[in-house]
Amino acid sequence: MKLSALGYWSSPEVPNLPDPARLVDADWDESERILVSDYLARGQVARQFMGVSRCRLCGSANGSAEMTDGTFIWPEGLGHYVIQHSVRLPRDFIGHIFARLAELDEASVDRSWWMARAFDV
Repeated sequence: MKLSALGYWSSPEVPNLPDPARLVDADWDESERILVSDYLARGQVARQFMGVSRCRLCGSANGSAEMTDGTFIWPEGLGHYVIQHSVRLPRDFIGHIFARLAELDEASVDRSWWMARAFDV
């Protein structure tokens, strides 16, 4: 499996990553920011670390896990950057979120598997 990383920021150890301050977009629509942040918060924990990451913009504790949706992987605190600082993420990723949510909304639900096993516990 290969996951595409996003939301990892430059540091003295890895200076070639983006600086979140350069991605701030104060005009980014708040409702879209909320949807993106909510999606990021609902990811599945992929890895858990012992140290807490700090926000590069305000210094607040920002989580210790990496989250995934099976396609992308991001730091647990990425939603904080989106909501608190209006750090805009790539259009490709936002498009991925909208497509994924639309697929889930339009998915048919087959209850036959559950009905065949619900009483076999």
